[in-house]
Amino acid sequence: MYARIHKSTGTPPEGAREAHTYRRLASDDELTVSLFDTLDAAAADPTAEWYEVESDDPGAGAPGGVAAFLYFDGPISEDVHRAGERAHRERIAPAMRTQPGVSRALVLWQPQRRTALVVSTADSVESIEAGQRTIATLELLPGEDPALLPGPNRIELFRAVAS
Repeated sequence: MYARIHKSTGTPPEGAREAHTYRRLASDDELTVSLFDTLDAAAADPTAEWYEVESDDPGAGAPGGVAAFLYFDGPISEDVHRAGERAHRERIAPAMRTQPGVSRALVLWQPQRRTALVVSTADSVESIEAGQRTIATLELLPGEDPALLPGPNRIELFRAVAS
């Protein structure tokens, strides 16, 4: 599966399996996250960013009214990428499946720029914050190197406006 992140046009893109529009907190800026079956469909809009969906993990909460976009700027080395994949798969995703209020996490990878984006949805800003606190306190797994887990470069918060 592939994702496209683009400025909202008010209508879902043609061929999208899902489309979710979010308004940046304290702003009128809206972004749409659209999911597609093929790279060609996701990359069809030259003004948008496309990503591979590395992981689509459900959480314990109802569909989210708030989204946190966690940006990992690149270029991300292969070692850091593998470490992040493992941390998400074996440590973070299992913890978020039972985190109250957290509804979904999409882990997106842009292989050309070697950047990553995690879109985490929840029922409230407080649930996003609680999820981040939980992640920050998780013990590392055997063999995990904290130097290979730098954390996001920035986090932006949005409210869901359409799905």
